[in-house]
Amino acid sequence: MLSAVDLALTRWDAHWAWVAREVPPLVFDPYRLEGTLRSTPPGPANVALLGNSITEMAFDRGALELRFAERGLRFPKLTLGGAPALSFGMLADDIAALEPTVAVLLVTAPSLRSRGYEDHVYTYDLAAAAELLTPGEWLADPRFHIDGAAGQLHVLARHRRAMQRTALVRLGRLEWADLEREAHWLRIRHMRDGQDQWQTWVSDPVPDVYPNPNTRALGRLARRLRERGGRLVVMEAPSHPIQALLVPRPRVEAARAELARLAAADGFTLLDRTELPALAADEFGDWVHANARGRERLTAFLADYLAKTL
Repeated sequence: MLSAVDLALTRWDAHWAWVAREVPPLVFDPYRLEGTLRSTPPGPANVALLGNSITEMAFDRGALELRFAERGLRFPKLTLGGAPALSFGMLADDIAALEPTVAVLLVTAPSLRSRGYEDHVYTYDLAAAAELLTPGEWLADPRFHIDGAAGQLHVLARHRRAMQRTALVRLGRLEWADLEREAHWLRIRHMRDGQDQWQTWVSDPVPDVYPNPNTRALGRLARRLRERGGRLVVMEAPSHPIQALLVPRPRVEAARAELARLAAADGFTLLDRTELPALAADEFGDWVHANARGRERLTAFLADYLAKTL
C-alpha cells in the first residue's frame, strides 16, 4: 500500500510543478528542491545554481534569465537552507540528470566542515553514501543513515510535514506568509541558541580534517556532471568583513587550500574569493547573506563570467 502511494505521489507531475513554482524559499526547501528537480526539463539550456541560503540570496534568477534570454538559458535554483556540500554529493545523480551545461555551487568553509554537519543534511542516497563516507564515518552516526534510507524509500518519510502544511495553503486554511513567519522565527531561535551552521563551526575548537564527506562530495558532483556533458564551477562565497575578525585565519586558509587541491584533482573550476567582487558591510543583510545591493553585484559577476565561458 505504501509503495503504491509513493509511486502515485512521485509520478504526480502537476503537483511537483506546483511545489517548485509556489513554495517560497527557506520554508520547506527539501520539498521545493525535489519539486524543481522533478519539473525542470533536462537539457543544455539549464545552468543550475546550487548551495544553501547563501546561494538563494546571492543570485537573482530572473535577472540572469533576462540577460541570457536570447540563448534560452534557464537558471533553476537548487538550494537547501543550512545545507553543507554533502547534500549536493547525495543529489549528484539527480542534478546531472538535468543535463546542465554548468552547475554553479557556492561554498563556504563551514559547508566543508568535517564535524557536526549531519543534522543539516536533508538529502540521502545510499549509493552516494557508500562512495562518500569511510567505514569509520558510517559507524560514527548510524542514525543518520537509518533516517536517510527511510526518506529515500518513501516520499512521505521525507516530506510528510511539508506536504501537510502546504495542503493547508491549497485549502485556504493557511497562507504562505504564515509558513514564512514560522520558518523565520525558527531561524532566529537557532541563531539565538547557537545552533546555526556558521555559529557551530566557529565555536568548534577542533580544526577540520580533509578530505571528509563534504569535500568528497565536490568530486562526485563534478564527475557525474562531466559524464552527462556538463561541468562544475565552485565559487567561494564572499564573506562579511566582520567574519575576518571572528574566524581563525588558519581554518579559512586550510579550507581554501583544500578547495584548490580538489579543483586540480577532480577537474572542476574554482572561483576563489579574490576573483569575486568584495562586498562591503552595507551589501550584506546579515553577517552571511547578501542584501539586494550585494545580490545585484554577485548576479552581474556571474552573468559576466558565464557570458565569457559558455
